[in-house]
Amino acid sequence: MKHTLKSAVVGAALGLGLCASGAPQAATATAVVTGTVHDALFAVSFDGSNGLAAGAPGTLLETTDGGQKWAPAKNVPTKLALLGVALKGEHAIAVGQQGLILTRSGGEWKKVESGSTERLLSVAINSKGAAVAVGAFGTVLSSSDGGATWAAIKPVWEQYAEAGTEPHMYAAAIDENGTITVAGEFSLIMRRAAGSGEWKSLNKDDASLFALFMGSNGIGYAVGQNGTVLRSANNGDSWTKVDAGTGAILLGVHSSNDGKVVVTGMREMRYSSDNGSTWTGVTGGGVNTLWYQGIGQPEGSTAALAVGQAGRILRIEN
Repeated sequence: MKHTLKSAVVGAALGLGLCASGAPQAATATAVVTGTVHDALFAVSFDGSNGLAAGAPGTLLETTDGGQKWAPAKNVPTKLALLGVALKGEHAIAVGQQGLILTRSGGEWKKVESGSTERLLSVAINSKGAAVAVGAFGTVLSSSDGGATWAAIKPVWEQYAEAGTEPHMYAAAIDENGTITVAGEFSLIMRRAAGSGEWKSLNKDDASLFALFMGSNGIGYAVGQNGTVLRSANNGDSWTKVDAGTGAILLGVHSSNDGKVVVTGMREMRYSSDNGSTWTGVTGGGVNTLWYQGIGQPEGSTAALAVGQAGRILRIEN
């Protein structure tokens, strides 16, 4: 198992319909935003029709219309790469290199002390302001005040991984009750229940997991190396492997409550319309030549939006 830190994540999004013959028909991908070859967007988050996209160098883009138009956030106080972003109500957090955490208050972005110098790769927040951020060398941080202050809560890794290792954590989720789920190297999926200081291991294998999605309907997905796709039908309590028909590095995943799932990756994108039972590839939008990473869907929209290489944002719909 190669102990490497993810530097860029990949994928694009889509929606599929059926043509008259019953064969799957790929959706079209339209570039909403295109940057320069030196730009990159790594994460996107939506709450209602509002959204944030984060990337390098110190890039934050905002939308208020479901992703149709995007504008740069003003006075972002960093040029470091922002690798994760979370938006929920009035709460907005971005995380990145060197333990960087930014929060937004009164429309202004400011740095807050994280207590860590490790690269932070993912962040999640609920409507009550409870948040979790994860990153390199087993870093797990929590906040109960919308990201104003943070505390280290990482597991005692020697209980869950090989002696002397602190697995990189690449993905995080938090529900409305405050239960935290994180995923990373060695296919580790870990959970800390709300109000508890104890961690529980839910999954372990070989491939690193780079993205995690926990749906409000109790269905969850985790994706990563070697085309790995894991699915849970019981709110993450147990996980099973799903054959998505690819061996690519997979870096992003989003699912809607009607069973549509989009997985992004390195020059690869996969789609399922039946909760992961069957899969097909996505074409167009540069998915076979570029990487797209973060993916999300504005409330009430039938289109997914993916962010990635060259600062591109793609809108994917039938």
